[in-house]
Amino acid sequence: MTYLVIFEDQSHGIQRADLLAALERDWPSVAIQQRQGVQESRDIVWTFTEAGQELEGYTHRDGTCMYLDSSLGLAARFVLWFRGLVPTDIELFFCDDSYTFNGSIDSGMSLEDVAAIALEE
Repeated sequence: MTYLVIFEDQSHGIQRADLLAALERDWPSVAIQQRQGVQESRDIVWTFTEAGQELEGYTHRDGTCMYLDSSLGLAARFVLWFRGLVPTDIELFFCDDSYTFNGSIDSGMSLEDVAAIALEE
């Protein structure tokens, strides 16, 4: 399934260099396939594998949206990690690519809190 993390205010976003540095620092086993893409929605592309599960992540060129193709558990971990990169006064939302659910990601949330957003369709 494809999950999204979206900035509520589209005037905010994460800078490419900041995201790349954070991925390499905090997820050392991440394989970065693309550092600057030609498609609007696939600028930075990376994969992460853990316990036989794979996550493919990619960001919109303007840094306002992160896409996570994975199981809910891995997506939730990346969502919480990403929340830590964004100032707490900037609102982030978690949803799927069909917008069947949508919820705010707040600092201090647990993996279970994030998963509950997806499971409360």
